[in-house]
Amino acid sequence: MRPAVLPSVIGHRGAKSIAPENTLASIRSAKAVGCSWVEVDVMLTKDKVPVIHHDNKLDRCTNGKGNLWDYTCEEIEQLDAGSHFSPEFANERIPRLTALLRCCRDLSLGLNLEVKHVTEHSADIPTAIEQQMEEEIANVVCDTIEQFQVDPSELVFSSFSRPAIAVLRRRLPQFGCAFLVETIPDDWEDFMALHKCASLNFWWKGNARQRIEECTSKVLCYSYTVNEAYVAQELLSAGVQGVFSDCPHIVSQALLSAHKERSSPIFAPALPLHLPSLPLHLTVAI
Repeated sequence: MRPAVLPSVIGHRGAKSIAPENTLASIRSAKAVGCSWVEVDVMLTKDKVPVIHHDNKLDRCTNGKGNLWDYTCEEIEQLDAGSHFSPEFANERIPRLTALLRCCRDLSLGLNLEVKHVTEHSADIPTAIEQQMEEEIANVVCDTIEQFQVDPSELVFSSFSRPAIAVLRRRLPQFGCAFLVETIPDDWEDFMALHKCASLNFWWKGNARQRIEECTSKVLCYSYTVNEAYVAQELLSAGVQGVFSDCPHIVSQALLSAHKERSSPIFAPALPLHLPSLPLHLTVAI
């Protein structure tokens, strides 16, 4: 098994600045602008089918209302997940995980699959029922990954949910798994060591540079959601390995331009960009 390799810039929910997030159109758009890896979110429908969607509620990104898990997959697949973004994407659908996996494989795209939490806020401690739901999502996702015969070089997991991470690491230890956080918690190191997490993925606005450098000196770190090149440069200079971006093509090109202008590489120890025709081939495995 080959280890998964992530680039310096990963498409966030596909390329959500140019197509509706977490749709196949967004995945194809990410590929079209040069992404080699994308990140998406997975949840369960009422009848336990894993589908690609970020929010617990359907209201923001579809013409549906209420919690996604209150609808069957058949009902979910009738929703319009594109018109909120642009009339051009009217009737774009929420894809099943299997369709998403097939699309990524056909496009030779690596996948960072975020297994969603069901708590209202990512840092909330789940109730017993919420914990059971998060464990169920992780178990169904593992079943799907096994059935689809995904190779560990094609996919890494991430999650804010500690119960979900415990399931993912127990069921599929050969796959990398990132511990997702907003503000880096005091017990991050103990939790990552316990579950052998591959990286710490944090919200850049919620953490001071000193805290970030403390973490990057010990483990691989990635940061979200970075849409400005100067922020990406600062994070890379602090030792962050890569960033998740809504506009990966813009951030990547700006970083490349800055790299060419500097006398010393800005990508050490970060990963290289993966854009068409760029002669950068160094990789770091997680």
